[in-house]
Amino acid sequence: MRIEHGTKVWAMTAIGIFLFWASAEAVPAFALQETENPKKVTNSIGMKLILVPRGTFEMGSARGDRGADLDERQHRVTLSRDYYLGAFECTQAEYEKVMGRNPSQFQGNRIAGSSSNHPVEQISWEDAVEFCRRLSELPEEKAAGRVYRLPTEAEWEYGCRAGNLAGFAFGDQERLLAEYGWYKANGNLQTHPVGQKKPNAWGLYDMHGNAWEWCADWYGNYPNRAVVDPRGPEVGTDRVYRGGSWNYDPDYERSANRTGTRPDFKGFDFLSIGFRVAVDAPAGK
Repeated sequence: MRIEHGTKVWAMTAIGIFLFWASAEAVPAFALQETENPKKVTNSIGMKLILVPRGTFEMGSARGDRGADLDERQHRVTLSRDYYLGAFECTQAEYEKVMGRNPSQFQGNRIAGSSSNHPVEQISWEDAVEFCRRLSELPEEKAAGRVYRLPTEAEWEYGCRAGNLAGFAFGDQERLLAEYGWYKANGNLQTHPVGQKKPNAWGLYDMHGNAWEWCADWYGNYPNRAVVDPRGPEVGTDRVYRGGSWNYDPDYERSANRTGTRPDFKGFDFLSIGFRVAVDAPAGK
């Protein structure tokens, strides 16, 4: 599903999707590879990172899946290297520590209490990339060899699913969504402190709801074949963001839901976009 400031845009034809489904091979839903990398890392500004083990999965939605959209053509993806994802969305305090400012709308008199642990929002894709660059340049991070970036769209969905090919990381039961994320039914018209809901099976919090999250890729059509380490189109006009937010319906919170907008867009009152960081795990493990 692609929305452009609230307008839905169909990204591919039904004919192409039918041809792909008709020719797709039956494969295991998830195939993980063994890893020896540490499962958790805490960096110099207190961000907690969770190891996501390399493996193969079916990305997107199958015909008949709840809420399946035309831009979610299911295809096999192999991620050939372990990587780390932030256990939480980047918070306002973390963003301010690195960038020296906090542009978020949900602070001060917009919420009750401190906003420091709410996800940062009202930032562009360009802002998120700059945060990753500056964080990577901190002496402790350089010494540890950690180079931060935004996750690719495939890395984001693989991490969100955590081994589950249902509509959500916890299955298809919409009634359980309130246990795992902040969305329209329980969001109370604002973001919330990160990590208050249940994590997915790999220990990642708020993958469904709270704030949308920027990904690295340009928005575009999925391939109709199996791919390894995809990074999206080489060029484009819009960058992908994922995961839904505090004021969206459940279909927008699904693991496969995708959308995009221009990389300099910072959001507005009813569209809160933040991010979580990714880091490549050491090679050769």
